[in-house]
Amino acid sequence: MPCPRRPTPLSPLGRCLLAGALILLVATAGCRQKPETDKQQAVTGQGQSVTICHGSVTDILPRIAMEQGYFAAEGVTVTVKDMSDGKLSFEAMLAGECTFAINGEPPIALRDPQHANFAILATVMSDDDAAKIIMRRDHGVKGPMDLKGKRIAVKQGIIGHLFLDLFMMKHGLRQEEVTLVPMEPAAFQGALTKGEIDGFAMTNKLVRAAAKGLGDQAVVFAEPGLNIIHGILTTRTDLPHSLQAAPPVLRALIRAERFAKSEPAAAKALLAKAYNFSAEELDDIWARTTIEVALANTIFGKLEDQYAWQVERGFFPAFTTPPNYLPIVAPNYLLAIKPEAVSVVSP
Repeated sequence: MPCPRRPTPLSPLGRCLLAGALILLVATAGCRQKPETDKQQAVTGQGQSVTICHGSVTDILPRIAMEQGYFAAEGVTVTVKDMSDGKLSFEAMLAGECTFAINGEPPIALRDPQHANFAILATVMSDDDAAKIIMRRDHGVKGPMDLKGKRIAVKQGIIGHLFLDLFMMKHGLRQEEVTLVPMEPAAFQGALTKGEIDGFAMTNKLVRAAAKGLGDQAVVFAEPGLNIIHGILTTRTDLPHSLQAAPPVLRALIRAERFAKSEPAAAKALLAKAYNFSAEELDDIWARTTIEVALANTIFGKLEDQYAWQVERGFFPAFTTPPNYLPIVAPNYLLAIKPEAVSVVSP
């Protein structure tokens, strides 16, 4: 039977989102499986060329699949396009610049499902420690309460901004006790180095780079499990070639998942070379990330919580009726390839 839709949360936002994060942490922990050997044979496709756009934390499996030749074995030529955040990735897919996008929940939650021309095909990873806050120690910051009165840069409405809100709620800080500085993520590190801001909230990739630049003047705040994010694979439903490419792309990503689980050392070495990451950084990614192609019912709660936060914060006007995200999920593609990973069915 179709998964019933949860009502839009009516409890206070902080309690709702923190509870949701704990539920999802348990759910994703249960999804970690024993490594399996990749015995799938290469499948010849139709020679399709596709582009996969991704945000800053969501390209583990596409990168492995490309480097290991899994896309080519499935008959598709893939270009992986790195974008600074998931919102840009999603918008590029909608604009036709990318065949597929991999991004978090926020940009999806703000598209009215009644008028959507895209579908969710799967999640390809989850990360329980994807965002952090970096501050300058020489600007008087040692602990969470020192955020009071500080200028903190965010890109409005994306994962770093939500993490900052949740972090402040957990530590008893009010929104008006900090000065938010709206800014594109590409400008964060330069502004922090120049002292134009006291800190910023964003995903690990940018925080790590800024911390290296600041050295011992960097103070990084993390709260594992506070805001679990998923890398969600989406594509346009009004473009036949996009839907035709979905099965071979999913098969290649599943082969990459099997490789990552059965040969973690080799997978880490591949990613270390691609990203120029240290062994310590890769171990951190492996520890906090569930690398799996799946489609679970928990995605609906995450989308609804994101929508509620955006509306409550005044970033987005409420839809006429509460959103029902079930119609934009297309489980049949993954069901045909990896049915054990799907707990969502079509309406």
